Amino acid sequence: MTIAIDVTPTARRVPESFLDLAECPRAAVLTTLTKDGYPQTSVVWCDLERASDDADDLLRINTMAGFAKTRNMARDPRVTVLAFDPREPLRCLEIRGWVIDMTLDGAGAHLDAIASKYMGRPVRYFGECIPARFAESELPVLCRIRPDRIVANDWRTPAGRGSSGGAAVPTSVPAPGVPAPDGQPFDRAADVAMPPSHLDLLTGQACGVLTTIFPSGQPHSTIVWVDLERTAAGEAVATIDGRPACALVNTTLERWVGRNLASSSNASLLVVDPENTARYVQIRGDVELVRDGAVEQLDAVTRRYTRHPCFYGHVYPIEQLARDTRVIARLHARRITVDAIHA
Repeated sequence: MTIAIDVTPTARRVPESFLDLAECPRAAVLTTLTKDGYPQTSVVWCDLERASDDADDLLRINTMAGFAKTRNMARDPRVTVLAFDPREPLRCLEIRGWVIDMTLDGAGAHLDAIASKYMGRPVRYFGECIPARFAESELPVLCRIRPDRIVANDWRTPAGRGSSGGAAVPTSVPAPGVPAPDGQPFDRAADVAMPPSHLDLLTGQACGVLTTIFPSGQPHSTIVWVDLERTAAGEAVATIDGRPACALVNTTLERWVGRNLASSSNASLLVVDPENTARYVQIRGDVELVRDGAVEQLDAVTRRYTRHPCFYGHVYPIEQLARDTRVIARLHARRITVDAIHA
């Protein structure tokens, strides 16, 4: 099941059946845009300012004045929030929109209120959620996001499988080669290695959030299976022959993810620990699209995430294989961050 709400003169509202993913979801992933054009993705707390029948819903997040995401939103208001439960990631809510308000007024009260919602009891954020001393150096900022597009996906149902918030395009779209979109080879010397402490997030059964950039400049986030480049023996390690191993995502050139990456290699991948949402890894960098071995790699990932031996013929109909141009998105990390700041 996919529900897509476009920009129209009517109010943009979260579907009733997905309200739980807008009001204090277990994981809300905010993507902002850095000044050099990369998506920056992080886990945030959010809640919903439910509108009257003739007005837009507003999504509210609370951040701190000195954080990079706050500076990003002040410079470029285009954002995307993907909300889901990491223990059941096939049901998710994507809200693409604009930050229409960033204010200090009422931010402290909202932070306490949203902390109380997440904790399930009345709390003060400074002093109960994090040490009180941080109140001396951190200044809460309340941000309101107005949706331009709301996409509610439930891939648990047959009708929702394969939905990505965008229609397919003809399979005659030429596949990008190994070089970056500007025609220059990727600089492997600039790659950053994954910390060994978080390799398990890429090699287990946790789903990730991949964010790419639409040609319009709006970030687009979607739930994906993730993998890590392996040694010849199939071992998952941080470096291979002295160079950092790349995170891998399998997609098609016909979906928005592939189409976006064909026009801009900038992307981010965030993987949240399903058992502890304060533990995560964010990888920001450049994507190289590779066709060779894409179906085989997809089948290997399918066996890890499901009980099926292969993707086409089990997860998707075998007929779909002829319509898809499969590629491996190899993410060359330029920056890696791990875990919530106050975790």
